Amino acid sequence: MNIPLLLTGLASGFSHSLYSAVSKHVIKSRVSTPFVFFLYINVLQAVVSLPLWLFVKPVIPPLEATGPLLAAGLTCALAYVFLYAALSCGDVSSVMPIMGSKVVFSGILSHLMLGETHGWPVYLAVGLVAVSVAALSYSPASGKHSRFHLKPTVLILLTCVVFSFTDIFIKRSLVALDSYNFMVEYNLIVAAASLLIIPFLKARKIRLQIPFRDASTILLASALLLVSTLLFVMAMAMADGVIVPNILQATRGVFIVLITFALTRRGSSALDVQSGRVYAVRFAASLLIILSIAIVVST
Repeated sequence: MNIPLLLTGLASGFSHSLYSAVSKHVIKSRVSTPFVFFLYINVLQAVVSLPLWLFVKPVIPPLEATGPLLAAGLTCALAYVFLYAALSCGDVSSVMPIMGSKVVFSGILSHLMLGETHGWPVYLAVGLVAVSVAALSYSPASGKHSRFHLKPTVLILLTCVVFSFTDIFIKRSLVALDSYNFMVEYNLIVAAASLLIIPFLKARKIRLQIPFRDASTILLASALLLVSTLLFVMAMAMADGVIVPNILQATRGVFIVLITFALTRRGSSALDVQSGRVYAVRFAASLLIILSIAIVVST
């Protein structure tokens, strides 16, 4: 593996872990429903994407990229609907880590839709990531053995499946678009699709206005998500397929464990509070992700 791809993928994972930390704090304590967060972050992410056109010349997507670009944006918006539906009925700390299972579905779809093939070490790495994700999602609560609730788990798995299709369409779009133009146009499509949630929120008499402090925090989350997604798209452009970038981005699970543990040790419960035994399980799971990356790097 080339070093730029490795560093870009790891940086994407780190940026996504910071986004997850900020988002988890906002969703947990600052907004009435995750769907308000869904609306704001997608619209703000489109806004913070526009300055990318200062670095590259804006281009109209060529015909061969228009279909995949539109499909990528729409499937991303749909995936976010499933994600925030999962968060509306499930615990954040046990739902978000399951997102890492996207690498499994992306691997299957990349083989079926792109003809992507790899040697057995890469598929071993995918399996290690899957095991790690299962361990990272373990989040016991007082009086309960665990929080593997069926409804949010099914919804988050649907999120991963739809996001896997997004990965395929991203890869197809990058054949005719550079990463920067793709990001701006992709986020504009996602934002436009996200506006359709407004009638749903109004029908349930959910306030769309939020305090400036909360909006500024969501703006920070949107900037972090933009950085993470841009780096992921750049890794996709560098790689031969979609599996390796997904494995590298799975390091977000490692980073979020470290961030959560550090905050907990400092007495903060903003993200999560678990026993030492649970953190030991999560650290062990993190080592599996590191091992999977080592396997990919060595091939």
